[in-house]
Amino acid sequence: MEPDYHLNFTALTGHGVKVGVVDSGIDPSHPKVGPLAGSVEFAFDPQGEIVCRAATGDLSGHGTACAGLIRRKAPTAALYSLRILDTSQRADLRLLTAAIRWAASQDLDLLNLSLGTIQPEGIADLQAACRQAVAAGLILVAAAHEEGLTSYPAAFPEVIGVRGGTFSQLHGYYYRDGESSECVARGETQRLCWLGGREVLMGGNSFAAAQLSGLVALIRQAFPGTNLDTVRRALKANALPEQNQHLHPPPLPQRENPFNWLRRAVLYPFGKEMHALVRFADLLPFRIAGIADPAGRGLAGKDAGETLGSTACGLRIAPRLETVCRNADTLILGHVDQLGRLQRRDLLRESIALALERRMHVFSFGPVPKTNYGDLHEKAQAHGLHLRYPDVPVEEVEQTLARAPAAPRVEVPVLGVFGTSSSQGKFTVQLILRRKLLERGYKVGQLGTEPHAELFGMDLVFPSGYDSPLVLRLQDYAPYLDAKLRELCQLKQPDLIVVGAQSGTIPYEPEELNTCSPASLAFLCGTRPDACVLVVNSIDPEEYIGDTIDALRVVGRAPAILLAMSDQEKQWRQTWGRGWIGQRQMDPSQIDGHLRRLEDCFGLPAISILSPTGQERMVDVVLHHFAEEAI
Repeated sequence: MEPDYHLNFTALTGHGVKVGVVDSGIDPSHPKVGPLAGSVEFAFDPQGEIVCRAATGDLSGHGTACAGLIRRKAPTAALYSLRILDTSQRADLRLLTAAIRWAASQDLDLLNLSLGTIQPEGIADLQAACRQAVAAGLILVAAAHEEGLTSYPAAFPEVIGVRGGTFSQLHGYYYRDGESSECVARGETQRLCWLGGREVLMGGNSFAAAQLSGLVALIRQAFPGTNLDTVRRALKANALPEQNQHLHPPPLPQRENPFNWLRRAVLYPFGKEMHALVRFADLLPFRIAGIADPAGRGLAGKDAGETLGSTACGLRIAPRLETVCRNADTLILGHVDQLGRLQRRDLLRESIALALERRMHVFSFGPVPKTNYGDLHEKAQAHGLHLRYPDVPVEEVEQTLARAPAAPRVEVPVLGVFGTSSSQGKFTVQLILRRKLLERGYKVGQLGTEPHAELFGMDLVFPSGYDSPLVLRLQDYAPYLDAKLRELCQLKQPDLIVVGAQSGTIPYEPEELNTCSPASLAFLCGTRPDACVLVVNSIDPEEYIGDTIDALRVVGRAPAILLAMSDQEKQWRQTWGRGWIGQRQMDPSQIDGHLRRLEDCFGLPAISILSPTGQERMVDVVLHHFAEEAI
């Protein structure tokens, strides 16, 4: 009777299976690789003879990356390092042949070969070694050539050849019966273990082979001592369905554009949140048709771009909202509560009512609850208009928490943007990263906490800043955010995810409760960034910056890799008995002086947020940290 080869991979760990990795070596000190069952290298002695000797360490990082992927799927398998590659990841074919023969003699169960050759010299001896290994019960898994050329040993019938594809499932792969590269496993850009305990961002057939080797280790655990034919039967039985067997899987359902009705918008008032819409208009899927701001604030008549210290954008700020509503379909309404209190008017109601009368949609930064503004919602609905504000309904939170963690864990790097205070440019940093990473061809997933994050196409919005409509409990932040990032990773399959927090991270002084930011710490725990960009103020005490860096590292286990600073210096101002924080433009020498001080004090790169060279440096630092060898 034919056995049932269908397996529950999640119930298997690779226990008792001996896996050899023929590569550049393995670094056992990496926390996600761990101890090895054995470590040797194959090399030529002075007489030109091949020797096998004890050796530890990894010469390039490639072997550690493959070992980490195998360990991810088969955490209790016994790993053996068989080093043949040098620092340039090259080796004589005779060393590969010797390593395969040695592995067979040591009763290993599985050999990962994330390497190969397209040259014909020595192929006969290599195939003979593969045949002997399979006869001894050793399963060989090898990577196909990146450009589709015939590569050995992957093309040998005695070897399971693997090429890369795109998968969201942890144990997902395709099986192509009769093809030389019979398996397609996850080979797209992914997070990999590397030298020095780091992780990098890289992809390729090498890592697809390692992914499949992890699955074969689970098969060998489920069916101890099975031969190559049995392993192939199990691979075929557990592969994704037949209709999905193509190199590029069917496109995932696209995220619906929630603003397909927004084409030409007017902005009112021109507060700091609106500045990002003008500064990063190239990231918006709509056009800004006009801007208005109350006459008493001194901006009327000025070019919006020039008020930001940038180049003119051709949009003059009008003193009245109604004068810019012509030829626009949407009002983007900023926070008007403080302005309304000063004028003793309900500016939120008046502005929305004006827009609806002119048959315009409304996107409000602040909440417009139906309990107080039900008549406006009814009027918008009656005219087929949208009246929206960013929110996370309680029902959505409850449903997310009820199904969590349904999606696999986040397997791509997460970069966090945190700060030492409010109003210092954290959202600007997020948009710069978005623009620059997209320009370089990276697929960016993003979670923003500003109300207009969704307007920029960010995948998730968690509006936890000023005038937040959120009603979920603080203890629900972490599990909710973790679940949403998992879903984002599964749906979009980004190369990396950028998340940005609100306000400061820790209080200036313990007794100053108004500066404490428990929401930021809950956000840190929920998003679990792998590294952080910390935004600081020029006036921040060095001790406080150091404490914030330590808090990110201790609470979130996220190292700060760069400091970013605004070109505006904060100053305490007082007029007629009222005090507030103002900002003053620093000259270039002051900015440079502060940046040098930060770098000398903390040993981290420090950049000015609006400096073009600083922006490029920031992105270089991020990519260097996550993908040093891939860029």
